[in-house]
Amino acid sequence: MNHRHSRTPRRFVPAGRIAAVAAPSFNADDLLTASEPLERRGYSVAVVSNKVAMLTAKTTRGEDVHFVPASTVGDMDFDRYCGLILPGGASEIGDSARAAVDRFLKAGKPVIALSDGVALLAEAANAPDAAGAEAAISVRGQVFAARGETAAADAADVFAEAVAA
Repeated sequence: MNHRHSRTPRRFVPAGRIAAVAAPSFNADDLLTASEPLERRGYSVAVVSNKVAMLTAKTTRGEDVHFVPASTVGDMDFDRYCGLILPGGASEIGDSARAAVDRFLKAGKPVIALSDGVALLAEAANAPDAAGAEAAISVRGQVFAARGETAAADAADVFAEAVAA
C-alpha cells in the first residue's frame, strides 16, 4: 500500500513581537541595527507611529526606506509587545513616543534607544547620565548607556538577550 503524506505548510509564529516607535522621517539604520539580533532569535518587529501613513526612513547612505505602521501608538495593544525600540527620530512625535516609553518602563519590558531616542529614554527613566550616550537600554528598571564605536550594535545584542530571557 502506498501512502502519501500531505504536508501542511508551516506558518511562521514569531517568538514575540517588538514595537518600534517611529516618526514620519526616522533613522532606518537604527531600526535595522536594533532589529537584526531580534530577528535572528525569531522575533518580529512592528513599526508604530503617531499616524497610520507611510513613513520614509533614511539610511546613512541617503537611501529611502518605506514603512507602513502596524498601528498608531495610541491604538497599539501594549500587551502584544515584549519590548520597545526607539530609533533616531522617535522623539519627533513627542507625547506619543513618551507615552509608549512610560508604558513599557512601567510594565518592566526592555527598551532600547538609539541616536536622539536615548535622550527620550533617559528622561522617561530618570537616568540623566545616559542622555549623552549613543545607545541605551532599559532592563528590569535599570538604564544602561552604551558609548563608543560599537555602542549601537552592542546595545542591540544585549537588548535581544534581555527580550529573550
